[in-house]
Amino acid sequence: MAFRFRKSVKIAKGVRLNFGKKGMGVSFGTRGMRYSIHSSGRRTKSVGIPGTGLSYVETSTGKKKKKVQSAASSSSANHLAENQALVEEHEHYIQTITSLHKISPEPILWEEIQNMPAPFTSGEIGPLQQKAIHHYEAYAPNLIERIIPKLAERKRERFASAIEQAKQQDEKDYREWQELKSLADAVLSGQPEAYKKVVAESSEFADLPYQFHIHDAHRVEMEFQINGDEIPTEQLTLTKTGKVSRRKMGATNYHEIKKDYVSGYAIWAARHLFASLPVERCLIHVTEYALNTATGHMGNQVLLSISFNRDILDKLNFARLDPSDAMGNFQHHIDHLKTKGFRPVERMTEW
Repeated sequence: MAFRFRKSVKIAKGVRLNFGKKGMGVSFGTRGMRYSIHSSGRRTKSVGIPGTGLSYVETSTGKKKKKVQSAASSSSANHLAENQALVEEHEHYIQTITSLHKISPEPILWEEIQNMPAPFTSGEIGPLQQKAIHHYEAYAPNLIERIIPKLAERKRERFASAIEQAKQQDEKDYREWQELKSLADAVLSGQPEAYKKVVAESSEFADLPYQFHIHDAHRVEMEFQINGDEIPTEQLTLTKTGKVSRRKMGATNYHEIKKDYVSGYAIWAARHLFASLPVERCLIHVTEYALNTATGHMGNQVLLSISFNRDILDKLNFARLDPSDAMGNFQHHIDHLKTKGFRPVERMTEW
């Protein structure tokens, strides 16, 4: 049994000192972003978007300097590096949450799956079992095994066991092929239960709060709820003396970031739906549980409701477009003011 040693001590708000068998390190950051520096020189940046399952991790290894610095200068340099990293991670996090539209999903090629040949002909011996049988029949005891027959007997038993295991694996592969082909047949024929199965088993939507509705074989509807806490409310900058300056983010900047986040979220969802299902249109509603200033009550408000057309979406250059501006390519409902942000809108019902 191997024993592990690890101790973590909080030394300031958001900053922890970590001790382990291989050295010590410091980690700091805020919700959604973290930066760690180990005594070995390894630096790890991690950025996550709460509620989406999306994250980014980057690790780099720094080389140790040969020159020995004084304790004071070394501490000052480390402090500056930590502050620089914190500001960089803050900026990178904002860039990440406003670039969701750039994430390119891998399309599911249902027609290729539908036409995929069986791993072997039903009723015949599968390829793995054939290979195992060949090994069994080709086995010839060596000198030691001829002298000690029990050794040869045990090896034959292992070969025989391998044949049974190979048979079971062949049967499993065949069943999976049947299930996948049946699902492809159902998806391509527009069966609602097949659509629901694909979305439910999609890793992209697994950790997200959503509602999914099917109107017909070519039109689906999806609603997501975001968390306003995902948008930073502070602006971090580095002062001339190397300190981190924290200021409340201006209203215009905050609402612009949130608008890009919401718009990019909608595009991200539409791209994944089109990559997963053979539909031509999808309605996307992005909501948030917040105070409705018109009624004075908390509730689930629609921030954006948009009807995406596959043909139009496929022609967009996601690497260069602005997600908020891209909404103009589609019918949508949005009410957004630069200094006040989103106001609730009605869900779209027309395609």
